[in-house]
Amino acid sequence: MIHVVTAAHNRCKITEKFVASLCRQTYKDIHLIFVDDGSTDGTSQMVMDHLPESTIIRGDGNLWWAGALQKAYEWVREHAADEDGVLITNDDTEYPSDYIEKGIGLLEKYPGTMIAGCGYGMRECRHLDGIFNHSFRDGTGYLLPPDSEGNCASTRSLFLTVEIWKKTGGMHPKLLPQYFSDFEFTIRAWRKGVKIRCSSELTYSFDEGATGDNQYEGLTTRKLFGKRSGCNPVYRLAFICLSTPPRYLPVHLWSQLIRYLKKAGVFLHILRQK
Repeated sequence: MIHVVTAAHNRCKITEKFVASLCRQTYKDIHLIFVDDGSTDGTSQMVMDHLPESTIIRGDGNLWWAGALQKAYEWVREHAADEDGVLITNDDTEYPSDYIEKGIGLLEKYPGTMIAGCGYGMRECRHLDGIFNHSFRDGTGYLLPPDSEGNCASTRSLFLTVEIWKKTGGMHPKLLPQYFSDFEFTIRAWRKGVKIRCSSELTYSFDEGATGDNQYEGLTTRKLFGKRSGCNPVYRLAFICLSTPPRYLPVHLWSQLIRYLKKAGVFLHILRQK
């Protein structure tokens, strides 16, 4: 069995396309764990209409991604068998019909490994997501090509076993509610001895324009420090402190201080022009 974990808030049409893609999968022993974070558009009922054996976990609209995954983790830890597979995924990804079957096969082929898919942007049609090499010295990182091993990954499409999830532990919803939460989670797994691999057998597409506020241009102060901001310095600091080995922490914090002083100058210049 594989437990497919996703979450959404008031995007019934998008979620319905995702559920329909699960129904088309060649691998049939699928259990959907859907975290409905306070939707008022009938999303949960739609999910149950298509997949009545699904587990619905309800939030109040304030879970965000890490909070939703934490709720799913608590359910999995209590109810799922260690040997079961898990696919953590966004509901706006588009998968071919044999995607989960291939993912299950790769989990069996590479035991003790998290398997990430290769995400291609719908707009640019190029490889934009998967696994990364992250530097503990300065926080820089780069996307690795398919069939590589790295030290962190996106949770836009990530296969693992229940055993690995239990070994890694849950999320940090208060410290990292949205951005950096997946990188911290997978880096923690890697530091505990879990390998992280990206496979060219797993290709999916996603809308690369449908993310949060990831560029300083166009940001207000409120947006910069919001939970949807990938530039939020508070969450960046939390990520560094949670994920960086102690011996690298001083040099990493220093490099980030220099980086943010430079970014602050750019940001203030942008605000003055508005």
